[in-house]
Amino acid sequence: MKLRKTLGIIMAAVLTVGTMAGCSQATQNYIKEVNNVEKWESTTSDITGTVGVDAQGIKQDISFTCTAYKAKENEYADIKFKDPNGKINIPELKLYCDENTIYINKSFLEGIYASTGQAVPNELTNIKEEYIGTDVNSNNAKTNANVEQIKALANDPDALMKLGKLIFGENNDLDLPYVQNGREYTLYLDGNQTVDLAAKAIIAGANNLDNLNSTFKLKLTAEQIAEAKKEINNTNFTSKLAEIKMALNGTSISSKNTFSDNSYTSDFNMNLQVKDFGKLYFGMKSTTSKTEGKVVEMPASKIKLTEEEFDKLLGVSTTTKAIPAATATSIK
Repeated sequence: MKLRKTLGIIMAAVLTVGTMAGCSQATQNYIKEVNNVEKWESTTSDITGTVGVDAQGIKQDISFTCTAYKAKENEYADIKFKDPNGKINIPELKLYCDENTIYINKSFLEGIYASTGQAVPNELTNIKEEYIGTDVNSNNAKTNANVEQIKALANDPDALMKLGKLIFGENNDLDLPYVQNGREYTLYLDGNQTVDLAAKAIIAGANNLDNLNSTFKLKLTAEQIAEAKKEINNTNFTSKLAEIKMALNGTSISSKNTFSDNSYTSDFNMNLQVKDFGKLYFGMKSTTSKTEGKVVEMPASKIKLTEEEFDKLLGVSTTTKAIPAATATSIK
């Protein structure tokens, strides 16, 4: 069990580094290209992908397609899922998002309850609006995270590299082995490379806990930070890497990203093989194009809930109180 938990941490660390590391010239050029795409005010994206598992006697694939639009601060996505074997029915998901709020279609939540054989709760049935929203920044507000510093990074052309330094420290030597050919960037990591990169990320993050604690208001005590640093820098951590590499033998992560002045294509594949467990697969292809004059308006029929009320609809909360009408803002 401890090994599987460690494997989860390893993969999470690799994916985090994948969005913000940067040392080599190729990686820095790649990040600059990503930053340029982020500056496009209006875009249209078409995405296809597959998630698969072949483990513990379970073999299942789920494919998905997504059409997404972005217009300045507003975004919309329509995601459709399909099980080739017809065993799992995941309803269509429609998302609207502005700078502060994310809305999802009520029918998606109802469909999830129905597909799992659960009764739709009265709190959800009683909502008449077609879309249900909640603040995306509520967690930051609750934890008193340095929201202004994070927002400032969002408008910085070197945001990804600065965010990497914010998380992993100023002197980290993390880098992804991108191969650049013009404006095309390819990446390949085998199981051993994945583990080595993740281990460096975990160690760098742990040694930078003081800064993380103050920036993101993690509320860790000095004793907790010291204990975390001691545990990560202990020789037992690095001694487990050989065992983890054996457990992930056959694992690979690859990507191909191509940029032009008006479009961006991405092809990402992750094959995770875990000894004595099985295989997990995730693949996604996307094309994003710059568009002119695109407008994304929030849905007309919507209701905005507090985080607690929204969690309750998802079955996260254990309380059974109805949603107080006074705390919901209804707009039609």
